[in-house]
Amino acid sequence: MSNTTGDKAVQKSASVLEKLNLNERSWKFYAAASIPPVLVAGLALWYYSSRTAEPTKKDDKKKRSRKSKKSKKGKATEDSAEEKSAAALTASLETEDAPENLTDEQIAALDQAELVKLGQSLKSRGNKFFQAKRYEKAIELYTQALRFAKDPVFYSNRAACYAASSDHDKVIQDCTSALELESRYVKALIRRAQAYESTEQYRDSLYDFTTACILEDFGNSLAATSAERVLKKLAEAEAHERVQKRSPRLPSKSFISGYLNSFRNCGDEAAVTDGSVLCEADALFNEALSFTALQEYSQAIESVDKAVAAVEKTDGSGVLRAADIY
Repeated sequence: MSNTTGDKAVQKSASVLEKLNLNERSWKFYAAASIPPVLVAGLALWYYSSRTAEPTKKDDKKKRSRKSKKSKKGKATEDSAEEKSAAALTASLETEDAPENLTDEQIAALDQAELVKLGQSLKSRGNKFFQAKRYEKAIELYTQALRFAKDPVFYSNRAACYAASSDHDKVIQDCTSALELESRYVKALIRRAQAYESTEQYRDSLYDFTTACILEDFGNSLAATSAERVLKKLAEAEAHERVQKRSPRLPSKSFISGYLNSFRNCGDEAAVTDGSVLCEADALFNEALSFTALQEYSQAIESVDKAVAAVEKTDGSGVLRAADIY
């Protein structure tokens, strides 16, 4: 009984070993056989993913290109629309009723209400051209409006066109006309003041800016700041002019006397011993010394200048003391 049991155990152990050996061989075999397909599958997957990614990048570039083209096309369309709109505005303004074509006789036959109405119509059209920066056309319409009514606003608006064209003299002229009709017209005052400033007529500019400040109770910041700026320019200009025109002024007599007294001798007079007459330069030199002794320094300087001129005319020949001036 015990032998039978031992044999069965031995057989079972042998069977287990055989299975282990078989399993070991099977693992190595299947591992070796399965590695190449795994690598091939991995390479295939990488290749497929890279091939599918390239079209995506190209598609993105194509999409961006299409968007860029669309945006450029849209911008071009907008620019074209703006140009067409401006052209349409110009055409509509030029095809409106044209009271400017009326003759002086026809205008004279109109009543006051009609004159005001047509003048305002022309002014409104001029404003539109001014906003479109077509100043010449705006000037033409404001000028025509003045045929119907002498309105200070018409003059001021036309002055604004001249200001935009840097025609400052006409700005001053039109603003003056406006102020003759309405003396408290602040906008015309400021506009004329700016034109005066541009032409360096600072005193007139300061007057207009200051008047505008007073009329506005100093609440107009543009007029206030401009007045300060022009006042500074005026002060600088007048100071420069005064320096240029200022005549030389001598120090006080006491200062000059003290300075001359610091020297031993201011010079001896020229004299002749042979009975001859002093030359002009020496005579003037002696005169300068006499004025110096009397502290008449201005006359002394004049005499010295004349003596110098006389010496230069004679080249110094026959000059006794006046040559010492040099």
